[in-house]
Amino acid sequence: MEIFESQKLIQRTYYVKNRDMVRLDELIRLMPNMETKSSKQIEIVDYFYETPENLMETLDASIRVRVVDNSKQTLSIVCKNNGVRKEFETDMHYGDKIQDKNEYILFLEDKLQDMYTHRMDADIARMLKGLKVFLYIETHRLQLEIFNNTGFNGLVNFDSVMFNTKRHQIPDYVFEIKMNCMNDIANKTAFERFCYALEQKVQLTNMGETKFEAGKRIFKYEY
Repeated sequence: MEIFESQKLIQRTYYVKNRDMVRLDELIRLMPNMETKSSKQIEIVDYFYETPENLMETLDASIRVRVVDNSKQTLSIVCKNNGVRKEFETDMHYGDKIQDKNEYILFLEDKLQDMYTHRMDADIARMLKGLKVFLYIETHRLQLEIFNNTGFNGLVNFDSVMFNTKRHQIPDYVFEIKMNCMNDIANKTAFERFCYALEQKVQLTNMGETKFEAGKRIFKYEY
């Protein structure tokens, strides 16, 4: 089982109208100083969990199981404490549930204990065994790789998103640009120019939140 702490990428994320997705694709492929590689389709389902005691909400943390293309599955936990945000991830066997193996519970308990040393006065393992899905987000992604001759490269994601709870389904469209190369001045400049060029051509609304935060804002918690 692989465990690592993820690093936050330099990226821009926007809400966009469905009809503008095709326009963005055309603009990117026609940019004179940018090349593209063939796109690929990716299917992602993110399941977000909470305990009956609302432990994650209390700690400003989140637990997610991500399934990619119905074959790869990962478990992650995001912890925020005293202005510090850390994300940890571990591989899961495809089809497993968090409660299926003690190693998943131990992974989550260990990260919570490390991040919230002075707030963990409850039986965390027992509470984690009560985890249930309260929100899941389906993403149908078209991913395009972009690059230029100076060494810059990045990923562009065209995401058709569906937010799901027990009682609601709400669709949305998200356009995401990620820098996928060394974080130096030249590459950052190329990234900013690329984003600016698109912002001048298409109405893009800065998302300013993660998909998980959007889901919580829209639905609150449902039990």
